[in-house]
Amino acid sequence: MADDMFDADDDVVGVEEAQPGQKRVGFLSGVLIQVLKWVGIILGAVIFIVTVVVVTVNFLDRGGVSQTRIPTSDEYRAEAPILEWFQQIGELRGSTADRVRTTYIVEPFLGYDGDNDALTTELIRRRIQLIGIFNDYFGARTTDELEGPANKLRVRQELQDQINRILRSGQIRDIVFGTYQFLPF
Repeated sequence: MADDMFDADDDVVGVEEAQPGQKRVGFLSGVLIQVLKWVGIILGAVIFIVTVVVVTVNFLDRGGVSQTRIPTSDEYRAEAPILEWFQQIGELRGSTADRVRTTYIVEPFLGYDGDNDALTTELIRRRIQLIGIFNDYFGARTTDELEGPANKLRVRQELQDQINRILRSGQIRDIVFGTYQFLPF
C-alpha cells in the first residue's frame, strides 16, 4: 500500500486525456496563445523603449540651453528705428497700364529720420514732384506687377530708390501704404 502512494501515474482523477483521433477541446487553440504571447512581448518591448527614450531625453535636456536657438550678435539685432512720417501726399488715384482699365488707390507715407528738419522742408517743397513720381510709377505698370506681398515689397523699394535720387537734404528710410487697392473699372 505504501508503494501505491507513490504510483500516481495511473490514479489521476478528473483529467481526461485525448484519445488518438480526437481533437483537443480547449478555450483557445495553441496558435492563438502563441500569437498573443508574442504580441504581449512586442508591446512590452515598445513600452520599455519609449520609456527609456523619454527619460533619457528629459534627463539630457534638464537645465541645458536648446541648440536650435540661433546665436545673434548686436550687429544683427537691429531694432526698427522710430521714424517721422511725411503724410502730406494724400490718397492718389489713377489708372494702371492694364488692357482692361484698373483703378489704383494708394496712400503713401514716407518715413525719415526725425532730427532732419532740412529733409522735412524739402519733402514739403517737393510734394507735387512726389505725387508725380507715384502717379507715373503706378500708371506705367500692370496690376499683376503691383499686387501681392512680394510685388508690394518690390514696389516700395523701387519707389524709395526713385525718391531718394531726387532728395538733397537726406534720404527716406521707409514707405508705408495706408491704402493699397486695385479696382477693376
